[in-house]
Amino acid sequence: MANVNLVTSDSDYLKVSSERTTQSALDKDAFMNLLVTQMKYQDPLNPMDNQQMMAQLAQFSALEQMSNVAQTAEKQFANSMVGKHVSYQYTDTDTGQTDILTGKVDYVKMNSGDTLLGIGDKEIKVGDVQQVIDSSSIESNTTAFELLGKTVQGTVKQKNDQEIEEDVIIEGEVLGIQMKDEVPYLIIGTGTDKVEVDFNNVQNIVEKPTITGKMITAVFEDENGVEKTVEGIAEYIKIKKAGTYVYVDGQFVKFEDIQTVTNK
Repeated sequence: MANVNLVTSDSDYLKVSSERTTQSALDKDAFMNLLVTQMKYQDPLNPMDNQQMMAQLAQFSALEQMSNVAQTAEKQFANSMVGKHVSYQYTDTDTGQTDILTGKVDYVKMNSGDTLLGIGDKEIKVGDVQQVIDSSSIESNTTAFELLGKTVQGTVKQKNDQEIEEDVIIEGEVLGIQMKDEVPYLIIGTGTDKVEVDFNNVQNIVEKPTITGKMITAVFEDENGVEKTVEGIAEYIKIKKAGTYVYVDGQFVKFEDIQTVTNK
């Protein structure tokens, strides 16, 4: 490659060089920018010969093919994880706290060139996966991991309307597991009202759920007395002294307000 003199501080070549310092590897776009810039600033009395140009174009083509192969391999790897449980690194954008969580991969999607995995209400990059979990190789907390994907009943402590703490029964599908002080907590539900049930407080495995996981329709009156209808998947049930509530479409409805229950 011919030498290039930096004539001005705003030259195209300088911009490419500055960009390269922030990258650990030369991608295909940077390579093409370098080739175009070299041709733009080449000595007209001593231009690049055709063989040298063809050699560099061949390098660019090979680099592009390698990039495409890598992207295809990443997509295939991501698709192979659908339905499997993985442990992954997740950083909460609100608190900045980073945790290692566990959950089932529900779907794969592409966004701005990134391959994303959908796990519950979270989306993560493939590179954030720490381990694809094989339940047969788990030595500790085996029983907790075996509850992934099953519907369970357990108790949690929650405050009522009078700010008095009471025991509440939660019934729902286990979507993930989070370790706290070496104790597994089962993640049930999604969104802001998901609950974490201490594994030690699990009382029962529900073999044939009657409502959770099914499509329901409920009709209720809001705080202003206006009648509303909500439809969606019943994520979990909350049973407390004030009554039984079902979490659906991001809100709680009273059990007695449910009109229909159908399979998904």
